[in-house]
Amino acid sequence: MPQLVTANQTASRSDEDPLSLERDRPIVKVRDLMTKILVVVDSYATTLQAARVMDERRVSSVLVSEQGKLCGIITDHDIISRVVARGLDSNDVSVARVMSRPLITIADDEGIDQAAKQMSDDRVRRLVVERNSHIVGVIGESDIIRIEPELHFLIRERSKLKPTVGREGENIILAGYCEECGNYTQQLRNVNGSWVDEDCCPG
Repeated sequence: MPQLVTANQTASRSDEDPLSLERDRPIVKVRDLMTKILVVVDSYATTLQAARVMDERRVSSVLVSEQGKLCGIITDHDIISRVVARGLDSNDVSVARVMSRPLITIADDEGIDQAAKQMSDDRVRRLVVERNSHIVGVIGESDIIRIEPELHFLIRERSKLKPTVGREGENIILAGYCEECGNYTQQLRNVNGSWVDEDCCPG
């Protein structure tokens, strides 16, 4: 026999404290989503070598080692925007010139909500994961939003567009996230109603 729900019961359910529902949600930890295999290149390697490693390992970033110690990170977008887009020879530009340093870290037992907040605060899309002062993995924005899509907006909160460079003709140049490739840039342009990086501009 079907269970009957009265109007009062329905109202009671709809008025249930959303904070209590949030507390009941299982907490997903950074360690649950992080990439545990660390791909590393030396700082004196060329950006061409780094790009080949990324291609072979099918990753979009690699950690950088200097004198046996991890000291930075380089991404595929770093190589595109800082080497290729500037007409430099990737076989002559070292990883040390392009990488981001120091590493921005998070403890592996932190929740992914905290990881998303830290990415937003530090304006990065990846965090290096530590356990007992040892690097044990990397977690990226894509890892988080695959599980918690709504955290995408927290991570990208800083992308609220603001003028940073000025005008070129009728095109206002802004800082923010490219709607095409998703990367952060200081050369964001409005093309047919979409905000895109220079590298993604048609033509």
